[in-house]
Amino acid sequence: MFKGKGNIISLELKICIEAVEKAGKKLKNFQEKNVISDMKKWNKHKAGLVTEADLISEKIIIETIKSKSSFPILSEESTEQFSFADNEKFWAVDPLCGTVPFSNSMQTWGLTVSFFSSNNSSVGAIMCPSSNEIIYCDEKNVYKDGVILIPKNNFPEIDDMTICLEIESGRNWVDLFKNKLNWIKNFSYVNSFASAVYPGSQIIKGNLPIMAIYKISLEHVGALILIGNKLGIKSTDIKGNELNVNDFKNNTPEWFIYGWPDAHDKLMYKIKQ
Repeated sequence: MFKGKGNIISLELKICIEAVEKAGKKLKNFQEKNVISDMKKWNKHKAGLVTEADLISEKIIIETIKSKSSFPILSEESTEQFSFADNEKFWAVDPLCGTVPFSNSMQTWGLTVSFFSSNNSSVGAIMCPSSNEIIYCDEKNVYKDGVILIPKNNFPEIDDMTICLEIESGRNWVDLFKNKLNWIKNFSYVNSFASAVYPGSQIIKGNLPIMAIYKISLEHVGALILIGNKLGIKSTDIKGNELNVNDFKNNTPEWFIYGWPDAHDKLMYKIKQ
């Protein structure tokens, strides 16, 4: 799985792939064994569901990384101290992106591991275990299950287009629809998956045109940004400004817009109107 034609896998990318594959298989088995109803659950903050499955996956991923690398780890669930200011090279991990659908025995979830380096050798991998697909990027190309990925997409005009909208917390939905989401009326269809990785994978494959996520941190979308950069998918804020890892270091952007250029341009035009 690790090699596509002409693809020489770096150690960091091997770790990304191995980590998501190991943890993804464990999570899928956990879900399929019908133990979801007995799974321990709690909230780390309002509308911030965590389960024992998140921690099981995180443990597998962190152990995989630490067995071969000494760089620090920024993780969704970890309590380890992490400082962007102190680290030019680091790992970013979301061990279960879509805890709510996972805990309801749905399939719209995934996991992601990325490695960021200041010398342009950043790499990342995502996995959606429901389809057993691993998508990853080296410094030049994007691969799906070891083969170079060349997505085909042909989306309709914005009036017939679907957008994925991800907003955590019911209060945020209510507040945003009062004054900041007028542009959503331009779309006929709105999807929400309670995940970043799952709809992100659908955009990468050309099945969805664009998604908008309200206040999302780097560990959720790091690999999406890296993979998207290789394919021409845009990662921007609500004003259309390009986003990269440095934009997440000081403050989480209010919006993360991720989509194919034509869909992105149409959305930006409607927002500016």
